[in-house]
Amino acid sequence: MEFDLTPEITDEIIFAMEDQTGHFLYDSAECRCVSVREESDEDDDRYFAIPVWDSVSGFRMMDRFAAQLRNPVVREELRSALSAGHGVFRNFKNILRGHPEVERLWYQFKERELRRIVFDWYNSLREYWGLERIGMEPEETADIVSQDFLFREFGPDDEGQLDILLSSVEREIAAEMPRELAESVLDVWNRIRGFQDEEDDSCVMVAENSEGEVVGSAFSHPVPEGSLLSAQLVDLSVFPEYRGLGIGKELLSRTIQYWTSRGYRWLLFSPPVYPSAFEPVLIRSGFADKGHLHVLDLSESSCH
Repeated sequence: MEFDLTPEITDEIIFAMEDQTGHFLYDSAECRCVSVREESDEDDDRYFAIPVWDSVSGFRMMDRFAAQLRNPVVREELRSALSAGHGVFRNFKNILRGHPEVERLWYQFKERELRRIVFDWYNSLREYWGLERIGMEPEETADIVSQDFLFREFGPDDEGQLDILLSSVEREIAAEMPRELAESVLDVWNRIRGFQDEEDDSCVMVAENSEGEVVGSAFSHPVPEGSLLSAQLVDLSVFPEYRGLGIGKELLSRTIQYWTSRGYRWLLFSPPVYPSAFEPVLIRSGFADKGHLHVLDLSESSCH
């Protein structure tokens, strides 16, 4: 019996898929899922086996989520949990519980994936009925950034937390490079961002989590000093455990809005270090690629 796949039917099927206490069929006459024990043989075209969903399916979904997650810290934690070999599901959930922003992404990802599975199942039925396949309507996803973070301009009480954030970036640079090279890069970085926060014409945007902690910041000011046409974004930093959630993108957007509203024409961004994964955000925001900082190890160079 043919039927239309409504959101209510989709939810019904997903609920039955995740119910590991039995095996279920979809009853197209009653528009509900029934246990195999309840199924009647009177009308074979009335009942349809729903998609199989078991622990292997769940593990594969968790693995796909971890693989596409942009947050490097949580991604590695999840990968370690998935490769542990025991307590995988419990450990996976415990890690997400400690990162509510990423946990929200997981539930969005899971719902989207399950709906896609049900939709593919329904299209296979349409082919069986001799009907054309239909396209899946795009779903609106919740804006994680706007729900979980507050973006605002720098306040007097933020100075201590900003120092913690910037010190974290310094430690990250020091850990990734040889000592003397790290010192040189940090010197360049400090020179670039060396302006007084209290200057009236500077702009410092911060991102604050639900607990009132500053987790990201963006520093910018006119360049050259006193310019009314061009400004420079001298630093954009986000704690590693909060990366990949769109915080840097939102800080960049707000910085662009700040200087645009004041009639500025150009915004420059040339920090010596920033995550390579952030470059597409710059390009999509309209920044033109004018070159980056490259380092040559003279001891390994074959050039003479």
